[in-house]
Amino acid sequence: MQDRNHIYAEAKSFVGFTADDEANLVKLGPVFKERGPALTDAFYEKLASVPETAKIIHGRVDALKQTHARWMEGLFAGDYGEEYFQSRLRIGLVHVRVGVLPRWCECVISVLRTGSHAILAETIQDNAELSRCYQSVVRILDLDLMIINLAYEDERLDRLSKFTGMSRKLLERCISRGA
Repeated sequence: MQDRNHIYAEAKSFVGFTADDEANLVKLGPVFKERGPALTDAFYEKLASVPETAKIIHGRVDALKQTHARWMEGLFAGDYGEEYFQSRLRIGLVHVRVGVLPRWCECVISVLRTGSHAILAETIQDNAELSRCYQSVVRILDLDLMIINLAYEDERLDRLSKFTGMSRKLLERCISRGA
């Protein structure tokens, strides 16, 4: 298995996540601290509107909103290294374990992208600045989604390994060769 830290570094490079993005996100922290609760509410309203995801969040929405607020704070905290990666991977594993299908993670990231753009468009007047800041938000959301997808990949390979008795390394080799 390829080193996860290497995968994360490679993904950051690929999407162009730079120190400028880090600075933009830190600068946006206060905006999202103030406006983030409305985005969190919209996020959970969407989840509650789908029977499959509504079952998963039923009876836990208030606690989940608090968790989501902490997750969102992390988006704008300015530290996007190993600790950030590990915390996001743990979040991904929780999603796997509670039965959230990957497609719902991808869909709700879209809700967050759209909601973030609305927040930024209402608070940043300069179009060039709006574009730069929104690109930073999209990059970090996409990196988070990539990390969540790694958690799903790991969990599925582990399950397949246990079911077939094949080693993870052999399964990874088979998948990479298309066999």
